[in-house]
Amino acid sequence: MEDTIIEEALRSRDPNLAEKAFREIDTRFFGSTSAAQRAGLLLSKSVLLGVLHRFDDARKQLELASQQTPNDDPDFQLNLDLIASSLYDQEGLPREALVQLTAVLSKHAKRLKSPEFRSTCEDIQLRRALDSVSVGEYRNAISLLNECLTFDLGPQDKSNTLSNLGLSYSQLKNFEAAKDCFLEAIKIGVTKEWEGEVHCRLGIAYAHLNLFREAKRELKVCEDRASEYQIPVDTIYAWLSRIRRALGEKAESERYARLGRPI
Repeated sequence: MEDTIIEEALRSRDPNLAEKAFREIDTRFFGSTSAAQRAGLLLSKSVLLGVLHRFDDARKQLELASQQTPNDDPDFQLNLDLIASSLYDQEGLPREALVQLTAVLSKHAKRLKSPEFRSTCEDIQLRRALDSVSVGEYRNAISLLNECLTFDLGPQDKSNTLSNLGLSYSQLKNFEAAKDCFLEAIKIGVTKEWEGEVHCRLGIAYAHLNLFREAKRELKVCEDRASEYQIPVDTIYAWLSRIRRALGEKAESERYARLGRPI
């Protein structure tokens, strides 16, 4: 199958183009006498089905692929296991993905220690870190995210990693560490996905650290952009009431108290 067909189908998520790619996969599959080639075609089909959120069909293709290639082909087995874990992430099942990725590290430990698999191993660790955050395993996430910061990450990936790290520290009430992570993420450039949460959590971290003017600044931004950030305004109002009271701004504190909810 021409790579351009696969890449365009994956990029566009166009069902019609996907069907064209599937037909090409089937044509080449039935015309091939190579078990390894047939297995590779089935893996490609599984990936494309996953992109289209046809997860049951994608897993069936993985099973068929595993029947085409002997279990002693380490590259194929690693690729198959990684695709299986990706399907869980795409399906919104981070706990299952985390279990699968941890199993991959154990099962393929010797191979993943090889320098040629360094980028693969780093990708696994980053995905494990994000899945750990998603399932609320914050201590594990902090260890993994700090490891990920030693990788050669691009600015967006580094900012997102710092944002996740700040969130994890916040959840464990280490507000000093959370503050530092959020400030570093902002310095790099916070992605749109994280902008509201970072500013809100930074404001709350400042409040817990008794840095009330800084907290007021951050949470006022969140109040002004609450609709854009999709942040519950009653929570912001409650924090602003507490902060204004600490700053001696009684009238404003009472106004926000009427708007907010207890925290």
